[in-house]
Amino acid sequence: MDTLVTYLACNDTDSGTYPGCTNISIISGDDISEKFKIVGNQMLTTNNAIDYDVMTTKDFRYTLIVIATDTPSVGFVRTGTVTVIVTVDPVNEFAPSIGGTPLSTTIPENSPVGWEVLMVTATDDDAGNHGELAYRITGGNTGDVFFISKTGKIYTKKILNFEDTTFYDLTVQVMDGGLQSTTTVVRVTIADINDNPPECSPMKHTLTVNETLSIGRTIVALSCTDRDVGTTLGYSILSGDLGDLEITSAGKVDVKRDLAYDEGTFIYFLTIEVTDGAHTVSVNVWINLQPVNEFTPRFNPQTVTIDEDMLPGTAIINYTATDRDASPDNVVSYAISEVHNGPADAFLVDRVTGKLYLSHHLDYEAVTSYLVVVTAADSGTFKGTGTVTVSVKNTNDNAPYCSKSVFSVTVSELVVSNTVVIRDFGCVDRDNDVISYSIRQSPDDNTFDVSSGKLTVRGKLDYETASFYRIDVYASDNRFNTSINVAVKLINENEEPPQFQNSVISSMLNEDATPGDTVIIVTARDPDDDPFTYHFRTTYPNFLLDSQSGKIILSKSLDREKWSLYEIHIVASDGSLHSTATVQVTIGDINEPPRFNNKKYVFYINENTVSGQSVGTVSAIDLDSSGTNGLLHHSIISGNDLSYFQINSSTGEITVFIPSDYEEAESVLLTLQATDQGISSKFAFCTVTIYIADLNDNAPTFTSSVIQKWIAENTVVGKSVTQIFSTDSDSSVNGNNRFTFNSVSNVPFQIDSESGVVTVTSPLDKETLDKHTMVVTATDKGSPSLTGTLTLEIYLTDVNDNEPNIVGMYDTAVPENALQNTIIFTLTANDDDANDFEKFNFTILSGNIDSCFKLDHITGVLQVASNLDRERIEKFELVIQVADNSSPSRSSSVTTMITIEDVNDSNPTFKKSSYAFSVDEHVVSSTTVGIVEATDNDRGSNAELMYSIATNWKGVTDMFGINETSGQIITLGDLDRELESNYLLWVRVRNVGSPPLSAEVTVNITVNDINDRTPLFGQQDYSTSVLESLSIGSMILSAWAVDPDEGLNGEVKYELDMTTQEGLLADYFFGIRSTSGEIILKKLLDRETYQNFTFTMVARDSGEPPKSSNVNVTIYILDDNDNRPLFSPEFYDSEASFTEYCDASIAYVTAVDADIGNNAQVKYEIIPNASPVPFVVDDAGVVRSKGEPTESKYVIQIESFDRGTPTLTSVNNGLVRIDIFDPENVVITFDLELDLVSYLSVEDDLVTQIQNVLAAAFLDSYVKRWCIEDKVQSVLVHVYGIKNGITKTVDNLTKDKTFVTNGEFINVLQLSPSKIPTIVINEKTWDRYKIEKVEPFGDKLIFPPATTAPQVKDDDDLTIGLGVFFALFTAVVAVIIIAFLVWKRRCCRREKNVDNTKNPRVQIIEIRGVGGRSSLEECGITSGSNMVPKASHSSISVVSPLKGLAFQGTTVDKMASRGPYINIPSTESPDVSVSSSRDDFKSITLSPSLIGNTISNVSTPLPTKPALPYPKRGIDFVTGWVYEEDPDSKIRKWVRTPDGDPIFDKTSHE
Repeated sequence: MDTLVTYLACNDTDSGTYPGCTNISIISGDDISEKFKIVGNQMLTTNNAIDYDVMTTKDFRYTLIVIATDTPSVGFVRTGTVTVIVTVDPVNEFAPSIGGTPLSTTIPENSPVGWEVLMVTATDDDAGNHGELAYRITGGNTGDVFFISKTGKIYTKKILNFEDTTFYDLTVQVMDGGLQSTTTVVRVTIADINDNPPECSPMKHTLTVNETLSIGRTIVALSCTDRDVGTTLGYSILSGDLGDLEITSAGKVDVKRDLAYDEGTFIYFLTIEVTDGAHTVSVNVWINLQPVNEFTPRFNPQTVTIDEDMLPGTAIINYTATDRDASPDNVVSYAISEVHNGPADAFLVDRVTGKLYLSHHLDYEAVTSYLVVVTAADSGTFKGTGTVTVSVKNTNDNAPYCSKSVFSVTVSELVVSNTVVIRDFGCVDRDNDVISYSIRQSPDDNTFDVSSGKLTVRGKLDYETASFYRIDVYASDNRFNTSINVAVKLINENEEPPQFQNSVISSMLNEDATPGDTVIIVTARDPDDDPFTYHFRTTYPNFLLDSQSGKIILSKSLDREKWSLYEIHIVASDGSLHSTATVQVTIGDINEPPRFNNKKYVFYINENTVSGQSVGTVSAIDLDSSGTNGLLHHSIISGNDLSYFQINSSTGEITVFIPSDYEEAESVLLTLQATDQGISSKFAFCTVTIYIADLNDNAPTFTSSVIQKWIAENTVVGKSVTQIFSTDSDSSVNGNNRFTFNSVSNVPFQIDSESGVVTVTSPLDKETLDKHTMVVTATDKGSPSLTGTLTLEIYLTDVNDNEPNIVGMYDTAVPENALQNTIIFTLTANDDDANDFEKFNFTILSGNIDSCFKLDHITGVLQVASNLDRERIEKFELVIQVADNSSPSRSSSVTTMITIEDVNDSNPTFKKSSYAFSVDEHVVSSTTVGIVEATDNDRGSNAELMYSIATNWKGVTDMFGINETSGQIITLGDLDRELESNYLLWVRVRNVGSPPLSAEVTVNITVNDINDRTPLFGQQDYSTSVLESLSIGSMILSAWAVDPDEGLNGEVKYELDMTTQEGLLADYFFGIRSTSGEIILKKLLDRETYQNFTFTMVARDSGEPPKSSNVNVTIYILDDNDNRPLFSPEFYDSEASFTEYCDASIAYVTAVDADIGNNAQVKYEIIPNASPVPFVVDDAGVVRSKGEPTESKYVIQIESFDRGTPTLTSVNNGLVRIDIFDPENVVITFDLELDLVSYLSVEDDLVTQIQNVLAAAFLDSYVKRWCIEDKVQSVLVHVYGIKNGITKTVDNLTKDKTFVTNGEFINVLQLSPSKIPTIVINEKTWDRYKIEKVEPFGDKLIFPPATTAPQVKDDDDLTIGLGVFFALFTAVVAVIIIAFLVWKRRCCRREKNVDNTKNPRVQIIEIRGVGGRSSLEECGITSGSNMVPKASHSSISVVSPLKGLAFQGTTVDKMASRGPYINIPSTESPDVSVSSSRDDFKSITLSPSLIGNTISNVSTPLPTKPALPYPKRGIDFVTGWVYEEDPDSKIRKWVRTPDGDPIFDKTSHE
């Protein structure tokens, strides 16, 4: 626009006022839309653009004819012309445009060289050289395998290989002759052909899976690939699956049906064929099944019924469980876990067979059924439970039991039939049999009944007929009867109360009666003729009552007006029964004058109050209530001269008779009278003052109701418009005729409240509102005020006072290629003034550069006047004026902004031919990946670019998004490199022009790996079992984990979790190979120490930070038979009788084996010796008698051995001491009137009480129950006592056990003549045990022999001499014996050391009578030696322990003396270890005097032992050494000790 084309030189030789060349113009050669113009002597271009590309027909030039004319003042106009040739040079306006984008094609990888791929077609709208195009490939041609021809055809240049590159994104550039270019991406996809066999890694799989793997679970997934993309691999199992497995199309070996380990399948050898249709490979898979203890042993509930008298030990049922697991996980043991309704040991179950036995006596009355919970355990951790319901069948063995046998009751003779006298006799039947009741009474008049189990009254009782009943009640269960004695005593009752002649009595009394007057006399009669009295039921203040005569007397004055009727309740009572009468006293009335409540009343009313309106009420009362005495009549007797008022004669209400007038009377004074209607009328007076209030009853008025006024709209504020006048006909009293003006109308006027002048309050505008209506009120000052109303209508006349109003905004945009005369907008205006003021004149004041626009001055239409050029002027700011036609005129202006719009003619261009970005996996959503940028040569909206993702060439869709304005690519989804590692996006940019233009580019996004995957173990947990004898270095199991991350992130290491005690313990025994997860044994195991190990194994990758997962590993240690049974305790102290009357079991020995299963099952045997013993021991360790004992004491050894392989015997044997007693001499019997159940509930208390009684006589004694005899309704309890507990430890094995004789026992109990104990210890009596009698078991009482004191003789010298003699003689004998024994001991020791392996299993120390050869004789001591006196008692066999046997000082506890024995806590003894070896024991015969204790039958009198004045001497049983013992301090001195023995010295020892 306005570009200079050339200068025109025009000359005119004429001269004068009007020279030539004044008008120059183009007359031809230009376009219709003029491209050139003449300004002065310059030829310029216009706003119309010149387009080179459409001038091919004009040879790209204009031939213009330019004419110049002069302007002579006279004569003709002369002209001159010139031809101007304007050549148009080309401008490269257009970039090449590529059609058909995006471009893509697919060719096979075996396409030959020179294969035409596709043709790129481009155009360019420029003419000439600028429109000539050239093609070239600028990017994506990896390996230079393609080329493009001049025509845009792309050909192959080299051989393709799909396995190397699957596609090419070729960037093709098209450039025109003006060096403008456009690029596009051509996607060339290489199609694969099948030319590679499948590849699998590895080709052989070996793995172990649990048998419980569910159907559909994948065991292994073959990792097979084919380098030929698109090739689908096929998988099939050729052999080895046994129908249990299948392979999917993805190469996953899945479980098809349940794995059959429990049916005998332990391994699968699979041969799998993998094919791509042309090639085949085979993969071998070995799958080992790991047995899993998956099934819990199951029982079927059983119910069995047994009689309550079934004997213990009887088999009840064989109760077994089933386990679907195969060995080793099937059922291995049974146990009773719980017994409902009974003790846990009420039943026994065979651990192996499951057979259930009864172990206790049953009692239906105590428990009717038991629920036995049996547990079956398999080799693992599963346990199944089953229940056996054992129902006990009842037998009728109990008579009904009644808590009381005698009842005494007292009954009133008035009780009605069916009254319960005794509700419950307290009878029960322990057999739960139905109890029926019968009765026998005296006298027998059938007045009582017990058929319901309650004693009830059947007939009417009469004290006078029978005052006492004796009743015998019988409770029966149809087998047994129990009787109850009942004594019933009747109570004589007072049956008739006093009676009044009338229940209601009436009386009349005047209110003027005086106190002391008689009201009435009431009388009553008692049918029983019992004396009775009268009294008021409650207090009556006005009356008194004579209790004897019934006279009622007035005590206070009466007032009928307060109380007209009294109701008095009088009671006649004979002391126990009574009756009531009601006396009604009516008070007679006496007439009294009425009275007003007030003497003066004041009321107020308004004047003009309507007739009938209430003024007020006066109140008069008359307390008289009888007849007409209380009826009142009201009347006005004076003051009502104007007859304004009237009164209601009955109510006293004053009302308006005629309306009052304040102007006539301001108040009225009335006199009223109230008169009663009695025979002698009484009356009262009062005054009433009524004040009349004045009212405002006239409103102000106007002369006219409507007034109209006209004023100009420009009337100034404050100017008066008019004045309003009003009048009021009321008087001036109270301001009734004074008023004020007011207006509440919303108008620009106001009225003065006093003068009524109306003035303008705000500017007026006819154009806004040409009429105002003002409502004016005049309000007087009366009360209430009255108002008159006037309507003032004010009309406005018009003046020219408004500028034109320009309607709307006119900012707009015009495309730069808009044609001339194009209408841009029409300006609209209006004027609020009327008439001709609304005609306007439109004018452009400024901003119309180069006169590009024109405006119609009448219509206001704005049009394009010349060509627009955005590049030169982008915006025009026009100021337009609108004026009206008034004089003087008024005007307004508006500024409008006209924007020249750009025309879209350039394609967007990316700054790069392709983009490559990378991003870490699992970044948060909206993470920036990268930014693609493009430019557009256009401006404004045509250069505004919008980005979008056109498609995903590779990768999952919707994982990325792009900011449409900035080109920023962000993540949308969770990226997972393990699922997708690379994405290829096709990104498009377009401008928002019309039509929009666009371009595309490829974006390659690589997903970087992070350590996001945790190593995952192949199993949820691992477990296995190993023998405790497993050798060090053995592999136990392999726990492996996989991590799908790559590089170090996927490299897994294994370790133990050392943060727990379990991990630290496992680390001591096991090691883990860090790379393979194999668990190796590194320390020998011991199942008895640890039965299993459960620890946590950690799989940790090598990423940063590392990730780890845990798995629980359980290793069960299987038992080897590597432990010998151990006795606990090793020594047992017990007793047995000469007879088998009660000895069910004598002792229980217990040995435990730390192993389990058969390895821990212990059996027992008595080790035989030279003299057979009359005892046996069973597998449960119960020692029983098998014959009659012949010795007074036995010491036996019991050996235990397990059932393992090989069998192991106990380390030390159990030693059992059994002392034999004669029950005839030591047992006493308690005969108790208790059944067995009741006795057992108090047995502990009874035995404790006997123990305490015996301990009072013998300090260290204890009691044992020998046995119990059940006599159904009673029991016999046989007990015996032992005087001290010294024999409870093995170190006192040789000491005698001293029994309490039955005579001593009876003496201690202090029996009464009825043989009931009377001794009381700790304030406890014997009543609760229901003792019938206590007596010895034998026929006679036995007492120990009395100790005889030495006789004192007169000859003291002789006594002293004999004493000294015997002392010296004894000392000499002792020295000889000691010397001989020491010598012989050393001799025997030397002989024994030669060969001590031939000793027998037991050593027997015999104490025998003369005549038998003892073991002392083997050492040269004969029975005839002076050292061995003759024995006068039975022989005693004492079995000694084996070599190396060590006895602790063990106290015999409850468990060691159970069975028929009573559990009595024994006195604790100190721990004393006495070690002995086989070398230390000799088979010798010892005199009782040498042992230090006399052994004899308790029934044999003992010889009297004189008191020794010197220490006792004896031979230690264990060592064989001689000692001296002080009788007081009990300190021993060894006479001689072996040489070189460091244990003993010559000092004293306790």
